[in-house]
Formats: sequence, structure tokens, C-alpha cells
Amino acid sequence: MADADTDVRIAACRKAGEIMNGDPAVTNAMAALLHHPERRVQLVAVHGLALHEDERCVEGADRLGPPRPGFQDEEMGYLDVAWRYMWRRDGIRRQPEPEVTPGVWTQGFMLRVRV
Repeated sequence: MADADTDVRIAACRKAGEIMNGDPAVTNAMAALLHHPERRVQLVAVHGLALHEDERCVEGADRLGPPRPGFQDEEMGYLDVAWRYMWRRDGIRRQPEPEVTPGVWTQGFMLRVRV
């Protein structure tokens, strides 16, 4: 994950996230990528940390904020794993929701509004 090439870092971080063994060396390497200058790398690091159930994914997701316009589908996939980690951590049970729009972004969560 220390490679200079951004795409290599992203691929390495994805693979490390899939391992999900909680190895501190792996999670610390992913956490270091939360401060990478490219948002794509930060998103993958948040995702990997959430898969490892590492608390640092929450800070990373909060720092990233909502998905950017034009990138909602891609970014939501990465951020959703961190939000689910937060819900499990905080003991919040969610009922499956039908697909609805629009959404309102507040305090790190996408609130769905039924229409």
C-alpha cells in the first residue's frame, strides 16, 4: 500500500480489506491512507477499515462527507460499509428500505425520505 502509483495503492487496499483478519499491520497501513491526497484512495481505505471493523473508518467517512455528485453510486458503495459498521457498533437496527429518493445528508448518515 506504500507504492507511489495510486491505482496500485487502491488495489492493495482492496485486497487487504478482503482479508478481514484485523491484523494491526494491515489496518494501520489502511488507516495511513485516510490522509492520502486522492479521494479514491481515502474511500477504499474507509471501506477496508470498515470490513476489518476498525473504528477509524468512522472518522474517515465523516471527513469524506457525502458522495460527490456524479459519483454517488461508486462512492456510496464504499461509504455504505462504514455506515453499516457504525449502525452495528451503536446497536441501531435498520429495517430494509424500499428504494427511495431524494435523500438528505445529515451527521454522517443519508436519511431516506419516502415519496
